[in-house]
Amino acid sequence: MYRLLFEDRTLSHEPFVTREPLVFIGRDAACSLRLAENGVSDRHAAIERREDGYYVRDLGSANGVRVNGQLVASQRLTSGDELEVGSVRLRFEIVHEPPSHRRPLDLLQVAAVAIVVIIILGQLVLFGWIFSESRPRRLRTDMGSMPAKPQATSVSPANPGVPLALGESLTPQERGIVIPTAPATTPPVLNRMMKIMRVDRKEDADGVTLQIQVKAQVGERELDTVAAAIGVQFIASAEAKTVWVNIPVKWENFTARTFTARYAGSPRQLQGYVVRSYYRKQLQDAIAMPPSLLTTASTPTP
Repeated sequence: MYRLLFEDRTLSHEPFVTREPLVFIGRDAACSLRLAENGVSDRHAAIERREDGYYVRDLGSANGVRVNGQLVASQRLTSGDELEVGSVRLRFEIVHEPPSHRRPLDLLQVAAVAIVVIIILGQLVLFGWIFSESRPRRLRTDMGSMPAKPQATSVSPANPGVPLALGESLTPQERGIVIPTAPATTPPVLNRMMKIMRVDRKEDADGVTLQIQVKAQVGERELDTVAAAIGVQFIASAEAKTVWVNIPVKWENFTARTFTARYAGSPRQLQGYVVRSYYRKQLQDAIAMPPSLLTTASTPTP
C-alpha cells in the first residue's frame, strides 16, 4: 500500500492512496489517477508492484517522467521519492497497514493464567488463616522455683589451685581456645581505573610473549600516562623478574591498548606470571596464571 502526495499546494487534489498492483496515471478517464494539468499525456506513466518493490514506468509520454529530478524510463521507488508527471509533482510514500485480524485466543495460555490466579488466591487465603488464628501465649510461672546454677570458678594457669582474683581474666590461649588465622587474601584492588581485559600467551623456542589488553576508565578525559604503569612479573624456577611495559604518550579515556611483554628463556622454566596495573602508584587490577600467584608472589613497586 502506498500514497501519492501532491507537492504543489495550489492543486486541490487529495492524496492518492491505493493498494492496487498496477496504477495508470494520465489524462485518460480510464486512468486510476487522472491528471488534467499541463504536460500530462493521456497515458503518461504507470506504477506497478513487483517482488522487490514498486516501480514507475514511462508509457511513451511527450514530456517523460522524472524521479528526484532525473529523467527515467523505469525506476524503482523508495519512500520519499519525488515524481514529476508533466507539471505535477508528487511525493511517493509507502504506507504500512495495521494487521487486519486479531490474534486468535490461545486456550493453553488462558488455562495457564487461570491456574496461576488460583494458586495466588489459595496462598492469600492460607496466609490470612494463619495470621488470623489466635494462639495462647505460654508464660513460665516457675521462674522463682528454679534452682540457681553454681557459677564456675576460673583458676590461674600459673597456680592451678588458686582461683582468679576479682577482675582478672584469662586470655583465649590460656583457656585453650584456638583462634583460626585469617586465610591469605588477594592484594587489594582499587577502582580499576586501568582494567586488564585479557592476557594472551604465545610460546616459541626462545621464550614466551604475553599480549596484554588494558582499558582506561578514569574520571578524566585522558589517562595521565606519566602516572600509569603496567608490570609483568615472570615467575621462573630460578628467580622472579618484573618487566615494565612502555605506556603511550596519549591514551584517551574508555579506550583499550594492547601491550607486549617478553620472557626470554625456556617456556618450561616459566612457572607463571602476574600482570598488574598501577595508577598514581596505586594498584588498580591484577591477573595471575596460575591464580594462586596473586597471594604468594611479591608485589613490585612501580
